[in-house]
Amino acid sequence: MMPVVHFFQSLSFTQCTILLPLLLASLVFIMPWVRKKLGIEVAAEMSDSANEAFGAIALFFVFIAASSLTTVQGFQKDGQKVTEVELAHITNLDRELVRIDSERAIKARLHLKSYMTAIIEKEWKTMENGLPSDEVEAALGQLISTINHMEEDKKVSEKTLESLEAHIEKVSDSRDERIQVSNLHLSFIYWDMIFAFIGILVVISFFYHTALPKRIGLSGKMIALAFTLTLIIQTDGVFYGDISIKPTAYSASLAKMKIRTMDTASSPSEGSNKS
Repeated sequence: MMPVVHFFQSLSFTQCTILLPLLLASLVFIMPWVRKKLGIEVAAEMSDSANEAFGAIALFFVFIAASSLTTVQGFQKDGQKVTEVELAHITNLDRELVRIDSERAIKARLHLKSYMTAIIEKEWKTMENGLPSDEVEAALGQLISTINHMEEDKKVSEKTLESLEAHIEKVSDSRDERIQVSNLHLSFIYWDMIFAFIGILVVISFFYHTALPKRIGLSGKMIALAFTLTLIIQTDGVFYGDISIKPTAYSASLAKMKIRTMDTASSPSEGSNKS
């Protein structure tokens, strides 16, 4: 079932909202017509029973859909919380480095900027499949290495080094948590039940009334269910799909970091010009 979900997730929310309800509504609309063309006669009582069965199954579908929607919205909240915590750790590390008057501190901030750039441009794409980015891993390694070598700088106290190590550890841990959250998806059991209910509804529609007004009414019911299904599909992906967490806050923090880094980097040259 997942390839079907991935296909509809790859569409924009507007495209999915139009295509999926149209597809399912068309299916239940033409099924009675197909039965009629095949020459299969069904008693009026059978069609009435199909109508009742459709309503009963639709109620079960709504229950499962509501539970699924609550679950995926919880995943979205987890993702939002993880990204906020990660950005806070990155900001705290940057502020700590700003206080240090050292070339290695400036170099560490440049690596931190490269690390954030790699997250935005590389890892946000790999997280669509729940995977980390090698480029981000390399950037993080350079950042850690630079901070570790700051112990050779006499300007940096032991207390400051311990603080930097604590901050970089939190940055690394928060990244791991973000990757873990990117793997949160609705269980296969839920998806199996959802698509099973949809399939049953389509089968039931085969025995429905062939009268045009009745078929239009049935299509309307299916459209309402399809809208709910669309919302679940588009939300089931913390960092994937049209309705997902975007790296907007990371880009905003990176833009601010650029200004502060340029100011810091220009300070030594300004001092030498004055001398």
